[in-house]
Amino acid sequence: MSRRTLLVLGDQLNRATGALADVGPEDVGVRMVLSRAKLAQRPWHGAKLHLVISAMRRFADGLREEGFEVDWRVDDTWADGLDGAVDPVVMAPSSWDLRQRLDDLGVEQVPNDAFVVGEDGFAEWARGRKSLGLEWFYRQVRTETGWLMDEGEPAGGQWNHDKDNRQRPPADGVSPPPPWRPTEDALDEEVRREVRGFEQSLGLELYGSMDERIFATSRAEALAALEDFLDHRLAGFGPLEDAVVDDEPFMWHSLLSVPLNYGLLHPHEVCEAVDARWRDGRRDLPVASVEGFLRQVAGWREYVWGIYWHRRPGWREENHLGHDGTVPQAFWDGETDMACISSTVGGLLERGWNHHIPRLMLLGNYALMAGVDPQALTEWFHSMYVDAFDWVMVPNVIGMSQWADGGVMATKPYASTAWYVNRMTTHCEGCAFDHRTRTEDDSCPFNSLYWDFLSRHRTTLSANHRMAPILGNLDRFSRGERDAIRERARRFRTDG
Repeated sequence: MSRRTLLVLGDQLNRATGALADVGPEDVGVRMVLSRAKLAQRPWHGAKLHLVISAMRRFADGLREEGFEVDWRVDDTWADGLDGAVDPVVMAPSSWDLRQRLDDLGVEQVPNDAFVVGEDGFAEWARGRKSLGLEWFYRQVRTETGWLMDEGEPAGGQWNHDKDNRQRPPADGVSPPPPWRPTEDALDEEVRREVRGFEQSLGLELYGSMDERIFATSRAEALAALEDFLDHRLAGFGPLEDAVVDDEPFMWHSLLSVPLNYGLLHPHEVCEAVDARWRDGRRDLPVASVEGFLRQVAGWREYVWGIYWHRRPGWREENHLGHDGTVPQAFWDGETDMACISSTVGGLLERGWNHHIPRLMLLGNYALMAGVDPQALTEWFHSMYVDAFDWVMVPNVIGMSQWADGGVMATKPYASTAWYVNRMTTHCEGCAFDHRTRTEDDSCPFNSLYWDFLSRHRTTLSANHRMAPILGNLDRFSRGERDAIRERARRFRTDG
């Protein structure tokens, strides 16, 4: 009797999860498919394709070393890729669309166990709640796992250490330790040639550089990257986790989002390792730093995964503010006199990655106030970030960044003037624009866009109790100043 075909996807590269966890080479044959239709679906950052394909290829090689028969295929469609598969089975994909596609193709889907809290667990937590705020979900995860807990109470006497973890960049600069780096091998260059081949044969629109790999693409590399973070960067992570410093794109961030989102690391083992470091004679580790990291992985990442499945497919199409503008050209090429956008996009083109504040408070903030279509922006993030998948992007862009769901995830829009940019980044120093003014020829676009955004959406936002005091400030401006703000903002908006 033929063995079943076990399908392994590009974000399920973990021997201990899903349908791979309890089988051996005698039980299944493995199939891994690269779909040309998927590749041609959108523009891509070259580094993203390089990382995904490299990680899949390395995982396939590792399975072969265990004795598995692995059929690596490049086919036109998923249907073609499954041709000849025997009673195929897969761990349920992380996206709505692919689950539906594989269901239509008759592929059995076993539960996705690549997260700390499963979809059913989040649904149970959410049942009957009027508000689905992160804080209460995060506290439950901490309580149930015991991470950073002392006899049932949060270590340090408080659950949330954000007040200690939002420091502005110090005036005398920073010196974070260098992040872990992989050692490239022949496969890296082979995959680069493969990606360039797809560019030619499929007419792919590629952006950015894929010349230097900086993220783990194998299980061994992922574990080494985790250990390096624990040894050298965890202690300093918290205080400046929101700070943005020119020429220091990584700060104390872990760079583990790629191995986590590709499945090379399980979030439970990452959080266990962090908690163990704190407990195992290392209580000199600042509680605020440990809590800040756990909040990102055990809190925010798990929450995003859960609410993605809780809200279901219609969430992706929501557009509460009715924005319909195009993604700014500067987001694709970095060519702008705004130092913060130019530096952020320049780094993105180089690495395929920025940490969360450039994503949310620079790119997302600008797009929100400029009126960019939230669906177009979601697609852009998906194209350009090496750690982006649908389950990550829909909540973070539709819900958090663009307030397109009207407040399901964020109690108010993440909109800000240049005051925040100047406080939390070093970009304003030497910028062509003045962060202190609103309507002058050299005024920072964030300022006019902010007040124009509030004015355009005043009726909608006035129903939000957190926005009422801010909206009242519009009345301080004279008619002439309001007209000048509107006119200047029009130059930078993308929705006309």
